[in-house]
Amino acid sequence: EEYFEKLKELLTTYSKAFLVEVDNVGSYQLQSTRGELRGKAEVLMGKNTMMRKCIREYVEENPGSPVGQLESVCRGNIGFVFTNSDLAEIREILEKNVRPAPAKVGAVA
Repeated sequence: EEYFEKLKELLTTYSKAFLVEVDNVGSYQLQSTRGELRGKAEVLMGKNTMMRKCIREYVEENPGSPVGQLESVCRGNIGFVFTNSDLAEIREILEKNVRPAPAKVGAVA
């Protein structure tokens, strides 16, 4: 319930969003990225089914909203980065925090 409120608030507050894939991303790496984005953008992770349900509800409340397109991309290990500032600046911060991950047993390259 709290998550639904948070996502709806972010969808309303921010006009732009990045979709980020976080496969093999450690918690420390995510934490440092959040720290660098503080004040400029907000990162939201969550379960895909919850995100899809929340987006569906948001679109029902706000018909014609382009947010509906996000529902189909909620697959795999993803999160949203919401912002109102320059997308290039946020992208630069996100790309600066990309690190090569060590191979894990059973991982497919």
